[in-house]
Amino acid sequence: MRRKKRIYGQKKCIYSLFYRVNYDTDMKNSKKIIFLLIPLVFFVLLLESGLRFFGDFAPTRVLCYDPILGRSYCANTKGYLRDNNISMYVEVNADGLLGKPYSIKRIPGIKRVAVLGDSFTSGEAVTPDKKFTGQWESKLAKIFGDDVEVINFGVGGTGTWQQLQRFHVKAKKYSPDLTVLIFLWGNDIDNNIDQFKSGSRNPLLDDYQIGLKENILTKRKNFNKWLWNNSALYQFTHDRYKHVEIFFKGFFRPAHMKRPELPNNQSKSIKKPVDSISIYDDIYHFNSEGWELTKKLILKLQEEVSSNGSLFAVIQIAGLSRKQVDYSILPTKEFNEFLATHGIDSFDVFEYFGNMDASNPNFIPNDGHFSETGHRNFSKITLEFLVKSLDNLE
Repeated sequence: MRRKKRIYGQKKCIYSLFYRVNYDTDMKNSKKIIFLLIPLVFFVLLLESGLRFFGDFAPTRVLCYDPILGRSYCANTKGYLRDNNISMYVEVNADGLLGKPYSIKRIPGIKRVAVLGDSFTSGEAVTPDKKFTGQWESKLAKIFGDDVEVINFGVGGTGTWQQLQRFHVKAKKYSPDLTVLIFLWGNDIDNNIDQFKSGSRNPLLDDYQIGLKENILTKRKNFNKWLWNNSALYQFTHDRYKHVEIFFKGFFRPAHMKRPELPNNQSKSIKKPVDSISIYDDIYHFNSEGWELTKKLILKLQEEVSSNGSLFAVIQIAGLSRKQVDYSILPTKEFNEFLATHGIDSFDVFEYFGNMDASNPNFIPNDGHFSETGHRNFSKITLEFLVKSLDNLE
């Protein structure tokens, strides 16, 4: 019995000694880590302070991630967007739309127009009243009386694919009388095929269910937004990382994302590029994969708009100058025939904007989007078409 107690006491002593040695070692390691972390934390705080005082810190991010729509504006937000070194102050209403709020519930006797489009429609660099949608609203009020609402659902960087989704999720609930799609020849077709090839949720299949994967991704994106809003250092490193990412993506870009050579407008005989795997030359070939997808998206949008009790119309916008591409080789005739065949009213502004280059006062210098002048002129030349469309409601 005594021997067992002695052995037990020896084991306890050894265990205590071993524990003490480990404890001392852990304490020493912990102190080392703390001593290493202190200067690191101090250095990070110093960088954060310096970038806040001397850097270009934009404290509010107005872009959010939506699990269905992807790129969206953050509801109830005021802040700056930066694009092509242009800083643009925007205000977002409670429903994630740029500009003033509108009641979802219709007011009897008030005509309502929903406008879908990309950055040419959202007009981030122009105040809401100076955008063509704001000017439409004020001009139509004078024509029809003070009983017209024009709601801008445009979001930069989107194509017909996302605009169909946006009508389904956002615009439909406003029950518009007229829904106008602003179709941009410049990049809508390649945006659409890129969405398809990248495996995005497909609006042609009514894919609007949000699963666990989307919820996790949304939480991660929202955390990134919080970091952006609260850390100048995160903004600085994020911007630099994006530049590096874009640079290296050019080397490893998939074949369908590589741009073919555009036609040489100085040559006497202008020919469209050969139809290749690239999504960027689909614009020239009306029977291409990109156009076939775009036509399906437009017809699906027409179906959803009509079933919601709204008229559907398309306005074609140029967006590129003749210095970049010659419009005579684009399949505009085939597109117009397609729209007419399916009973879709349309209007294009090629004659007006197609002959202008990006240095024209209609466009923001070094940017290419509409300036205030461009929005004003666009609203003028499309107003009659809009009035006729609204007259058809009678």
